Amino acid sequence: MFPSMFARKPDKEAALKQLRSHVAMFGAWVAVIRVTPYILHYFSDQNEELKLDF
Repeated sequence: MFPSMFARKPDKEAALKQLRSHVAMFGAWVAVIRVTPYILHYFSDQNEELKLDF
């Protein structure tokens, strides 16, 4: 049939190592995406303070 149907599975240790690295990369991307708006707001020159005059 297809040659890839009967291929050996990778060992569990290598799979867990790859999973850990992929989870770490995903976490890093999520952290970058979550922090970026705060950094951009900090470096922007706009002053968006709400001032109420009574």
